[in-house]
Amino acid sequence: MKRLLSLALLAALPLTVHAKPKSELSKLAGTYKGETRAKDETRGQSQDGTYTIRHHTMTLDLGKDGTATLTQSPDSTSEITSFAHWTIEGDTLKLNFDPVDKQPTPAPITFHYDHKTLTPVVYNHELWRTIPPPPLKFQKQHDVNGEY
Repeated sequence: MKRLLSLALLAALPLTVHAKPKSELSKLAGTYKGETRAKDETRGQSQDGTYTIRHHTMTLDLGKDGTATLTQSPDSTSEITSFAHWTIEGDTLKLNFDPVDKQPTPAPITFHYDHKTLTPVVYNHELWRTIPPPPLKFQKQHDVNGEY
């Protein structure tokens, strides 16, 4: 029995070594935004005759409590908002999406964190068909009350 307990503690040890303290997690909390435009995309003309550039965007809001809101516009015309929980291990941030009713839960998205930039590494390729999602740059941090 002691041997099993020792093995269980050893197995859990790497998790505690790589996990970031809560103070470091709160440093990462905030809003990250990115946008990109494919090389062959042109400016679209609206009905009133003005021109707009359609961007492919992604916005990620990381809460200090481990919650996250991800808004994606992979086709530059519609937005998809998803709710998730986030964790970080080393320089890898992972979003695990919350289930919604009877819909299939999307696969997690993984980002590489470096110098206040989150670069998508693992993402839904069917959703982002034409171009990969943009790197997300840190925009603003939450205040003490969790508000902007």
